[in-house]
Amino acid sequence: MSLFRYELLAQEGEARAGRFHTAHGVIPTPIFAPVGTRATVKAVTPRQLEEIGAALVLANTYHLYLRPGDERIARLGGLHRFMGWSGPILTDSGGFQVFSLAGGKRGESLRSIDDDGVTFRSHIDGSVHRFTPERVMEIEMNLGADIAMVLDECAPPDDYAYNVEALARTHRWAERCKAAHHREDQALFGIVQGGIFPDLRAQSVEFLTALDFPGYAIGGLSVGETKEAMLRTLAFTAPKLPRHKPRYLMGVGTPEDLIEGIARGVDIFDCVLPTRVARNGQALLRTGKLNLRNARFAEDPAPLDERCDCYTCRHFSRAYLRHLVVAKEILGATLLSIHNLHTLLTVVRESREAILQGRFADYRAAFWAARGQAPPMAGL
Repeated sequence: MSLFRYELLAQEGEARAGRFHTAHGVIPTPIFAPVGTRATVKAVTPRQLEEIGAALVLANTYHLYLRPGDERIARLGGLHRFMGWSGPILTDSGGFQVFSLAGGKRGESLRSIDDDGVTFRSHIDGSVHRFTPERVMEIEMNLGADIAMVLDECAPPDDYAYNVEALARTHRWAERCKAAHHREDQALFGIVQGGIFPDLRAQSVEFLTALDFPGYAIGGLSVGETKEAMLRTLAFTAPKLPRHKPRYLMGVGTPEDLIEGIARGVDIFDCVLPTRVARNGQALLRTGKLNLRNARFAEDPAPLDERCDCYTCRHFSRAYLRHLVVAKEILGATLLSIHNLHTLLTVVRESREAILQGRFADYRAAFWAARGQAPPMAGL
């Protein structure tokens, strides 16, 4: 039996509850993965992540390759030991970061793409580097995460001609990644691309599922397309993926996006948003956002969210948190990050419980009712 195994425990509509077995533990799905780009979730310790219920964290191949280096991490015992996290880890391929170096213009600025790979300049010191599928697999195997991603090309979502070209390249790279990957304690996921175009997404699903990866990601969404286009593309794509393998929506992570992604069949999510907005003084609530720089919170004794039982909400007031934000105290970023991550992890945990109990439709309706809105129906 494979080390990596997905168990589908319950399904309601397209919403799924399951378990994904890895070398460092079982991941209950649906799940949100806090992003630890440089082998750290910003402002939050591994112990705090455990306390708020994180079961999977993400680290970034591009950044760790540049600093401190994948070979150094391997010599120090691998990524789990290096960052002091004993649970499952996912590493992306670094492709998105490399392709974003174009500055919005294909093939220009800090990187250039050819059929063999991509050449880029480091954002740190301008030095020139080369990523090929084989090199990325070497880096990810050195890092030693439980889940690794193939190298793909994230194309502009609404440029059909370029998506045709990029998809062919992504598929060739996926074949090369699979051939080069040989670490048995690491699951290699394929990445479905194709922009917002159903025919290209269908082609990508067909090609990649024939390669029989242990799991599949849906890439190229939440990169500039409208929310309606994202949801329609997701609703079209996710159900076409294998039923008994995990589905990962890359780079999406607001409370409402989690709910709607789950409703359309997604199992795994990640996003930098909860910790990024925390460092800017924003708190995520199920009903929206609070900007703690607002003067109206200066003497507010209430917690961020009366319904929340995270460490931050149990011990600190909005007034105190605003003080930390305005004073630029590091503790403010930590406490808001704890709360924001806890909020997203609560949404996926409660969604999972609702699916297992056959009441996800009611849970989703109540979520949107608390916001005074109707659920978005794009693709459903």
